[in-house]
Amino acid sequence: MIKPFFRTKKFIFGMALVLLAGGGCAGLKAKRARAEAKRVAALTPAKPVRGALTLKTQATGSVEPENRVLITPSVSGRAEQILFTEGQIMKKGQIMAWISSSERTALLDSLKMTESTPAERKMVEEAYNLTPVVAPIDGMVVKRAAEPGQSVSSARELAVISDRLIVKTFVDETDIGAVKEGQKAEFYLDAFPKDKHPGSVLAISHESSQKEGVTGYEVKILPYGRIAALRSGMTADVLVITGTKADALTIPKRAVKYKDGDALVSVRNSPAGKLTEKKIKTGPADEKSIEVLSGLTEKDTVYYSTGIAKERFGFNVSAE
Repeated sequence: MIKPFFRTKKFIFGMALVLLAGGGCAGLKAKRARAEAKRVAALTPAKPVRGALTLKTQATGSVEPENRVLITPSVSGRAEQILFTEGQIMKKGQIMAWISSSERTALLDSLKMTESTPAERKMVEEAYNLTPVVAPIDGMVVKRAAEPGQSVSSARELAVISDRLIVKTFVDETDIGAVKEGQKAEFYLDAFPKDKHPGSVLAISHESSQKEGVTGYEVKILPYGRIAALRSGMTADVLVITGTKADALTIPKRAVKYKDGDALVSVRNSPAGKLTEKKIKTGPADEKSIEVLSGLTEKDTVYYSTGIAKERFGFNVSAE
């Protein structure tokens, strides 16, 4: 008697393989779903928010004296006394140092090598008086370049005085149209990245310059008040507040990734769906938020990682 096919060993073995394969696929899908859910759970969700956005133009600059005055002695010789320190505020006309001329120095040194009398020394000192070095302006000493006993000359500075320290920045020509004198500004020093300092736009250069092949204009930022941490030569990141845009749709800057010139965000088509990258068009931004011009609505949710991004100088930089 011939057995029906469904009772044969081949059929039973084939069905077992099908069931095992199906179970394996289902298990693999479940494993992948769990992995995707775990990955999404580690991300931060954010919905686009509609509201006012403060427009800010970003630039990088350095702290420099607005007017840098070199202090040099009127005679060559030796520094007998240095009466200032770096960071000290000087008044115009204040004595900064006393200098012995070369002739006075030579005579006094020769008297030390011979059996001279106090009268002879007094005669030399009265005939060759010490020469004072005075501050030509009110300002802060940003550099001390001599010490007592050192040789000095009119060709080399004893000190550098700045009337005030400002931040000089370079603004791209595509952004300079929004920058005006008197606008409020904020800046962060590389040395103190968590401290925000207020200021304003002091002046904008009328002549362009090039930096790394980019055409731009020098913009001077005047800090408000005296900032003890400010030092000449420090690097600063600057934000010039150029206006406010009402009813802007924004998302966190960290949520945006850039690839081949495109702005991308991670979204899900459904609550249990897989993360996919979506192209968007962006607009102005501030320290933390960026405007979305197209590609998202208030109903969408974007996902981003806070663990691979670092916040620096008040700016959020997304790492890929």
